[in-house]
Amino acid sequence: MQYKVFIAAEFEGLTEEAHKEIAERLEEHGMEKIPTVSSAWEYACEAEDETDAKDKAIQELVNVVRTYPCEMRLVVQAGTSQILRRKKKFDL
Repeated sequence: MQYKVFIAAEFEGLTEEAHKEIAERLEEHGMEKIPTVSSAWEYACEAEDETDAKDKAIQELVNVVRTYPCEMRLVVQAGTSQILRRKKKFDL
């Protein structure tokens, strides 16, 4: 089944250049930037259910951001399932 996942992320400790690089890399990984919300994306994917869709979206985001030393806070929503809130810290 096809799901669209909403992801809002906040990054602490990143330069403006790193923000731009992350946005470009996320688009390369299939995330579409939501222009009306700063640091928000939509991710469309095939998944078994809404929970699986959110997990896939988080994994894509983490795979991109983990190469940048920062703290990331995110909110992830798919369909009518529970909103996930996560905080991760990436060190080099």
